[in-house]
Amino acid sequence: LQIVCNSSWLANTVKSSSLMGSWPVTVIPNPIPTEIYKPWPKKIARNLFNLPPEKDLILFGAFGGMSDRRKGWHFLKAALKKLGKKNNNLHAVVFGQYEPKEKPDIGMPLTFIGELNDDQSLSMLYSAADVMVVPSLMETLPQAATEAQSCGVPVVAFNCSGLVDVVENFVTGYLAKPFEFDDLSNGIEWVLNNENHLILSKESRKRAENLWNQKVIANKYETIYSKVLNNHNNI
Repeated sequence: LQIVCNSSWLANTVKSSSLMGSWPVTVIPNPIPTEIYKPWPKKIARNLFNLPPEKDLILFGAFGGMSDRRKGWHFLKAALKKLGKKNNNLHAVVFGQYEPKEKPDIGMPLTFIGELNDDQSLSMLYSAADVMVVPSLMETLPQAATEAQSCGVPVVAFNCSGLVDVVENFVTGYLAKPFEFDDLSNGIEWVLNNENHLILSKESRKRAENLWNQKVIANKYETIYSKVLNNHNNI
């Protein structure tokens, strides 16, 4: 038996199991098509979704949007309210749900994109943003965070669970103290005001190509299969 986990956090959970603790465990992330999830011109991307061209765009997305408490919208909402009091050039964008009857007050303009079901549209939306925020309480390896970085968008998340494998702190984004909305706010502000934002973007793209490219992941699985077959033949 060979166990493959998509994050170090999940692998460590397996190793601590009384049932599976002695089984071979390998960490292999989920692959993403980096040839589709890539940086697109920001002006074109924003025009496509009718988003303001000059604002700093903060992106949040999850299936079920704000309704799933595990995705941490309540933390992000508090962080955005704090940021909105200091900066009037911010605009928040939510995808994964349509605009509710009662639009939440977050201290800044808020646009709901609704559900996007194809890779190309998602890639364009990521490219429109300046920062992606993934304030989840727990994740194995959040696809929105890896896809965003593949599009050259820095990610802000809490320093917990599988999120630690996604963001390289102060290189491709910011890992905030769990679960402090003040530090989440600090992370968003750090990314948006960073004079090396272009470098953050390039490092995010490089990380995606090195870690989550489909060919890279396929090679990792091939290595495991070869090892198992060789061990079996030597029995």
